[in-house]
Amino acid sequence: MPFELHPEIPPEGRPRDEVLPAAYMARAQEGVNRMGAAVGLHLALHERLINSRPALQAAEFAREQGRFDAMHRELLKAYWDDGKDVSDIAVLRELAARAGVDVAGMEAAIAADRFGDYLDARRTEAEELGINGIPAHVIADRYLVMGAQPYDLFERVMAKVGVARRSGPAA
Repeated sequence: MPFELHPEIPPEGRPRDEVLPAAYMARAQEGVNRMGAAVGLHLALHERLINSRPALQAAEFAREQGRFDAMHRELLKAYWDDGKDVSDIAVLRELAARAGVDVAGMEAAIAADRFGDYLDARRTEAEELGINGIPAHVIADRYLVMGAQPYDLFERVMAKVGVARRSGPAA
């Protein structure tokens, strides 16, 4: 489900050091680097925090068109791999085109805040569950795993709910 992490961030973004304490960012960077390296990923942390609402709106428009998975992949790759600002409408146009999404329709939906009520309701729902970060996983309606966590934590939670460990590589 969509979750707007920092709705208070203005459309132009804010320097990350104005929003998050330096000690927190150092721990976050170390954690991201460690977990990324363990699976062969380099995840770029941005100097500016963005307002994610345009990207979330674009993703919901893509979902409506049956193109969510493709758009989601494009958004994640652009943000984490390529270091792009996915709040920028020009970037979103490019990603939508690659994902096979109606670019003009997406842009109109974002401009009209078409999915705004839906996004606000999902945020309220998440906050009622105690979710205040991303990613967040609610497992079997009993366990909340929040933040980027190592795979073995998920294995332990899944074992608690009776899901056998998967054999072989992930698909």
